[in-house]
Amino acid sequence: MVNLFRQRGVLNRHQLYAILCALFVTCLVVADIIGSRLFELGPWTIAGVSVPTLLLSTGIIPFPVTFILTDLLNEFYGAKGARFVTWVGFAMALLTYTILYVSMGLTTSGNSPISHHAFVTVFSNNVIVASLTAYLIGQFLDIWVFGVFRRITRHRFLWLRATGSTVVSQLVDSFIVTALAFSGKLVVSDIVAIGFNNYSVKFIVAVLLTPLLYAGHTLIEVVLGDDNPEKKPAQAPTQQTTPSA
Repeated sequence: MVNLFRQRGVLNRHQLYAILCALFVTCLVVADIIGSRLFELGPWTIAGVSVPTLLLSTGIIPFPVTFILTDLLNEFYGAKGARFVTWVGFAMALLTYTILYVSMGLTTSGNSPISHHAFVTVFSNNVIVASLTAYLIGQFLDIWVFGVFRRITRHRFLWLRATGSTVVSQLVDSFIVTALAFSGKLVVSDIVAIGFNNYSVKFIVAVLLTPLLYAGHTLIEVVLGDDNPEKKPAQAPTQQTTPSA
């Protein structure tokens, strides 16, 4: 099956790396853009226990996908490959913010269906800056913790190192981004509540997405021809040098 897939030339490891990087950056940037909008989830009654209404940021919708992608990149391309994608994501998010900032400085036409006030209200906020700050801290912490668990488990128990790294990194990420984004806009109790709610939902979603993590792991094994789970992770694509004559 592996040889058949590879012979067809559907994807090589460099193309796969580019696709995973593109998916990661897309989810990251979208989460930054929509993160300032809050929504309510609940309330529910589960097994006779009342669960109150949760106040959440819409950024939690695409952001959990980055958990899976980071872990898969770390698993198959190593910490170096995961860190490179982290920096690419940071650069693209920063570029997005720069473009938005320049756009807000332009004079709005009277024929524009969207007013200048509405445009600035949506895109002029601290969530992007806060998210980028928390993102770098959370990502590098996630990559480091994942590597620690992988060494301890000797490349076994993918679910353990993936969930363990998420538990630690997102605890830091959720509270930093919430504090920086809503400081001065909301009371401390609401900021803590939003941070806790976002973290709780991210953790639950990360656990629920474990089957998808294993599905992605299996698919990448097929694409890379990596039948042996103990095989050394493939290196991230690097620039090839021309041999000297």
